[in-house]
Amino acid sequence: MNTDPAATQAALRAFFAQLAAGGIAHVAVSPGSRSTPLTVAADRTDGLDLSIHLDERAGAFFALGLARTTRRPVALACTSGTAAANYLPAVVEAFHSGVPLIVITADRPPELQGRGAPQTIDQQNLYGTHVRRFVEAPVAGTEPPEAAAALAVSLLGVALGTAPGPVHLNWPFREPLEPPDEDPAPFDLLAVPAPATRLAPPALPDTPRGLLVAGPMDLDDAGIATVADLATRTGWPVVADPASGLRCGPHVETTPVLACGEHLFRAPWADRHVPDAVVQLGAMPTSKAYRLWLERTRPATVITVDHLGRHPDAALAVTARIDHEPGAWAASVGAPAHGTTDWTSDWTTADRTVAGAIGELVADAPFDEPSVVAAIDAPVGPLNLVVANSMPIRDLDAFLPASTRPLRVVANRGANGIDGQASTAIGVAVGSPDPTVLLTGDLALLHDLSGLTAATRLGADLTVVVVDNDGGGIFSFLPIVDSPTVDHHRLFHTPHGLDLAHIAPLCGASYHRATDRASLDSALAATVGRPGLHIVHVPVDAGTNVRLHREAAIVSASALEVGP
Repeated sequence: MNTDPAATQAALRAFFAQLAAGGIAHVAVSPGSRSTPLTVAADRTDGLDLSIHLDERAGAFFALGLARTTRRPVALACTSGTAAANYLPAVVEAFHSGVPLIVITADRPPELQGRGAPQTIDQQNLYGTHVRRFVEAPVAGTEPPEAAAALAVSLLGVALGTAPGPVHLNWPFREPLEPPDEDPAPFDLLAVPAPATRLAPPALPDTPRGLLVAGPMDLDDAGIATVADLATRTGWPVVADPASGLRCGPHVETTPVLACGEHLFRAPWADRHVPDAVVQLGAMPTSKAYRLWLERTRPATVITVDHLGRHPDAALAVTARIDHEPGAWAASVGAPAHGTTDWTSDWTTADRTVAGAIGELVADAPFDEPSVVAAIDAPVGPLNLVVANSMPIRDLDAFLPASTRPLRVVANRGANGIDGQASTAIGVAVGSPDPTVLLTGDLALLHDLSGLTAATRLGADLTVVVVDNDGGGIFSFLPIVDSPTVDHHRLFHTPHGLDLAHIAPLCGASYHRATDRASLDSALAATVGRPGLHIVHVPVDAGTNVRLHREAAIVSASALEVGP
């Protein structure tokens, strides 16, 4: 049973033209035989750029980073079988982070299913509940172009809806797969419906003793401005996760932004300053201390605001949930205009006190992860900082101060995995005119080595700062580290014993080794914003980092008791 290649291309060209009209500018392709019609149609569609990826997992994380930095949906296309399965980690992250992706997987037609045909698996609902919508399309070329265009409009509507995220289109293809040389007849694009809107949310409690807690989220400039304005009007300080978009930026000049929540919430001071209301925006903050503080103090009102259905409530303290995009919510919510009050001053003064104590600790401490954070924060000018999960995001949360610097932090905090970090950073670098730095641990970098090898081919200008403790340093914080009967270093720290210097020639990167603050400053000055891929290798000691985190908690609590 064959199909007409001309009919297939007519449908696919209409589909991709409609995607381009709906805002998609890029298709990340991992080539394969069964997806040949998809690749050719996308390449021949005006308005679409293509990037080619050897590894589907890396390609999907590249698309994730590109979509996040351009704030436009990105399409993915791959062949059938395990190629499609390799998209899963990035699809999961996109789902939990609200990143719109159009995931297109080629498939064998129905008559080849369940018969042992090569590269054929059950791809229906392959990503389970981690997509906003799954569609099993009819065999390509068996329906008119209008149907394919309508499918594109429908998928975009879901991916860009009030709860944005990935959608999955599984598209069967019959042979012959080779497209004809001639272009199909011109196609009139369909109208794109206006996006749905939400009703205005209810007003906030009328109290000056409130607290905004901003977790990881992808606010645009307008969203950052509305949340900052809400904090200024109400006088409610905003505890800003490093990946919230609120810890750094020009708004910090006039907004009560707190950077030291991880230390404040650990201190007895915070237990004596319990707010009447807490509003938690976006995902759960990185800070474990915040969750423990909620469990201890139980504020009377805890409201979560999120448009992705997350409403994290690990402490079982949430009293109300608002399904609304945080930036739009801040612009429309009724809020008391208390302005700066003694409550505001108490929290901002405490934050400055802790920030000063932490700064002194880092300045006098041995060169380690806190010094790396300080060095990355030192240069002026706009910067995209992509930070890996595990210890790097926690180091950033603990040691990155608030500032007016235009620093944009990107972190995959939807599912919090370490996979795809380099590929995400490459997507950010390709999609942004600003310099991009990836701060990562050694295991996360090794986990995405195939993605890193694509940086030069994809034209990414990227500086990779890899803190190398020869294993998973975060597990040095586990209580089991002191067990006399468990070989913690072998079972949990997972030493790899590799010399990361060898990665640079493999990837066509420049290599810089930094063993102190001066050499790190020099390496960053020589690489950040410069063309090409650069690896800055920073050997560190996991035990030192554990000690510095614990000392930070002690000096913070002590400084708060003494006062400014």
